[in-house]
Amino acid sequence: MDYAEVAMRPTYPSSKPKKVDWDKLEAQVKKEEKDEKLDGDAALNKFFREIYKDADEDTRRAMQKSFVESSGTVLSTNWKDVGSKKIEGSAPDGMEMKKWEY
Repeated sequence: MDYAEVAMRPTYPSSKPKKVDWDKLEAQVKKEEKDEKLDGDAALNKFFREIYKDADEDTRRAMQKSFVESSGTVLSTNWKDVGSKKIEGSAPDGMEMKKWEY
């Protein structure tokens, strides 16, 4: 190959090596996730995930036990209250609680 062939070869912007600062990119994504404004169920789920993530072991156990035993209708963070008794579910107003049959 001579110099004329190399000079005439097309170049594409995507073929150039790019230097990516992965630490900066990670920090930017984490900041965007933290500042993200959610609404409805997404906001509620994020709120509960944050409570669970930052909680101690007793609080996590209380959340798991209360949610499972109540069929998803009660979520408590107080292990002293939840750990000593069975949690009964409660249906919203105008609805009826039914047991699952396996």
